[in-house]
Amino acid sequence: MKSKAQTPTASLVATLHKPDLSILGNAIRSLPPAQWTERMFFTGAADTELREQTVAFPATLRQDKTTHPIFLLQAGTSGHAACPCSTKGHWRKFRYIREGCRLEMKEHTMDRDSFLIERYPFTLPLDHRLFKQVRFCGRVPEGCLVDRRVPDR
Repeated sequence: MKSKAQTPTASLVATLHKPDLSILGNAIRSLPPAQWTERMFFTGAADTELREQTVAFPATLRQDKTTHPIFLLQAGTSGHAACPCSTKGHWRKFRYIREGCRLEMKEHTMDRDSFLIERYPFTLPLDHRLFKQVRFCGRVPEGCLVDRRVPDR
């Protein structure tokens, strides 16, 4: 069976395309979508844009709170799969990022549980015209994603 080892050139190209962002740490405020990877967490997605993308989230558009976080479910070559997050939810119904989790790449610690509203996934195009105001908070470590959902009967 042949191994799938990369040639030195292919390895260099991959490294240049996806550099090690952790060395920049807290200096990162925003990232071009081509640099996004799965499990990245962003704040500041406008509720009006989320409603346009998901059709149903958030359920109500409020005057006092106009944004929600988003979580990157999967990075793609033509767009990224994401879902909105909310502090309102129940651990029996949603996966969540646990309170106190320290995100990778930045010194951001989650100040509360953030539920992944995966029933409203959407695709973010790589040109990033949508959600241009989102702020990068870091990458969620696997150990901070909690899944205690109870299947429907």
